Order: sequence, then structure tokens, then C-alpha cells
Amino acid sequence: MRAFSLGFLLAAMYMSGCGKGGRDEVPATTPGRIVRVGGEILTEKQLETALPNTDRTPFSTEEKAAFVRNWIEIELLYREAIRRGLQNDPGIKTRIRTLEKEFLADHLVFVELQKRVRVTEDEIEEYYRNNQKEYTCEYRVSHILVNTMEEAENARELLKSRSFAWVANKYSVDPVPKRGGDLGYLTKGNMMPEFENVVFGMQPGETSGIVQSGLGYHILYLADAREARVQVSPAEVREQIVSTLLMEKRKKAYGEFFESLMRSADIEFYTKNYEQGTAPEAPGGTGFTAGDTSATPDTLSMEENGEGH
Repeated sequence: MRAFSLGFLLAAMYMSGCGKGGRDEVPATTPGRIVRVGGEILTEKQLETALPNTDRTPFSTEEKAAFVRNWIEIELLYREAIRRGLQNDPGIKTRIRTLEKEFLADHLVFVELQKRVRVTEDEIEEYYRNNQKEYTCEYRVSHILVNTMEEAENARELLKSRSFAWVANKYSVDPVPKRGGDLGYLTKGNMMPEFENVVFGMQPGETSGIVQSGLGYHILYLADAREARVQVSPAEVREQIVSTLLMEKRKKAYGEFFESLMRSADIEFYTKNYEQGTAPEAPGGTGFTAGDTSATPDTLSMEENGEGH
């Protein structure tokens, strides 16, 4: 069962028009009423608007009921906080203003990328053609895994005079490959993303540089590449391709949008040390929901499908 975070619930209530204050004036008639807490009413329309629309699986009655229970909880806590005057605390006012800025910035990015980002069928087909080898081949990969960059550099140095298998057997901390770090034949989707970015650009017999992942530091060796025994059709990887293209387009569109704002903005640094790090990040690195790279297989255009926040 899906859980709803406090941040999500607050954002959902804001967007659906809920939680506007401690009003006790209840409208005489409100279509689709679900529940009332004091002067606040949650309707079916508000509920449907508030629930996230990025999940292809419809929300069950139980999950909707859980959202309603959480909505009631927040309303009760909010009303009690207002009764105690907590909204007048200077620190709370600052935090609320910060949250408002972050939320509006988030929604702006979503709205802007909704207009700019779309993926066409032609682009999907072209991507598959250009990267067909990744989907139709399998790669025999060996790796050396160590815990630190220093150990990885030492292993790279040893490879100048020792075989890859010898160094892997002696220094790799991966307990799974027992013989020379051999991982067997791997295909796109069943190897680590960090590996894919490197392996697909290698030729058999090549050794990679140092590759960092959540497990540590790797050195890869591509022993062989051959046609996959089980072929992957374009339809089978369509969802993956759409997701990849959307991510690439969102990064590019966000960078262009941010740069346009920077060019027209009135910004002055008083301490030069802080000028670094002001380049635009990809939306996914900023916490913006618009940077979410998840995509359903039929998400060709956020604009066409009417995605909303």
C-alpha cells in the first residue's frame, strides 16, 4: 500500500484548495462532499486532483481512505496550531515563506517543462536504431571492486604488469565473482547503470578507467560481445526509451530555461567565492518533481496527455 508523506499531503492540499485556514463557515451545498473538519470540506474532485498522477496503477478505495484519514489528521493539527498562535512565531513565518518559494519554483518548472518537453514516435524509432547494439548484444564483463579511490588507482597500476584476473582475485572485495571477477554475459537492463555508461563504449579486450557506484570503485574489463540469444524488440524497450528521452529533454530544457532567467535577472554577488555552483542543475538533482524521470510507455507528450501537478 502506498504511503503519503507529510510534504506530499501539504502540497496536494495546497493545489486542491484545501487547508486555507480555520474558517468555520460551511457552504450550504458542496457537490461530492467526502468529509468536513470545522469549516474545511474535502470533496471527491479535490481528492482526485490531489492524488499523484504519475503512477499507472489506479488508487484503491483503501488507499484513498488512507489519504482522507491523513487529510483529517493534518486539518486537526493545523487548526490546533492556529488556535495556539504558532503561525505568529518568526521562525515559522520564515519557514513557511521558504516552503512557499520552493513549492512555487517546483510548480513553475513543471509548467515550463510541460510546454517544452515531448517525445515523438519518430524519436523513439531513431533512438532504437542508433542504439540497437545495446539492445541486441550481450557483453561478457569482469570487474574489480575496491572500497577507495586509492585502492582503485593501485589496482590500475598493477594491471600494467599483471593480468586482470590475477588482480581481481587478489584485491577485489566482491564476494560473488569467484574467478577473475567474471560477471558473465550481461545485457542492457541487467547490469548496473554505471556499468552501462562505460561498457557500451568499449571494445572487447579493453579495460576501463575507474568507475564509481554506490558499492565502491570498479575497474571493468570487456572480454567479449556477441549477439544476444534472446532478441529484444522495439516494443519491449519502448517504455525505457521514452523514459531516457524524457530525462535528456528535461535536462536540456531546464538548462535553457534557467539560463534565460539568469540572463534577465538582476543578480549581484558581493563575495566572489559564492559565484561558483550557480550553474543550473538537472531538475532531478534539485528536488523538483518536474525532474522525475519516471514515464509510462504512452507518455509521448506531457502536454498532450494533460499531465498536471
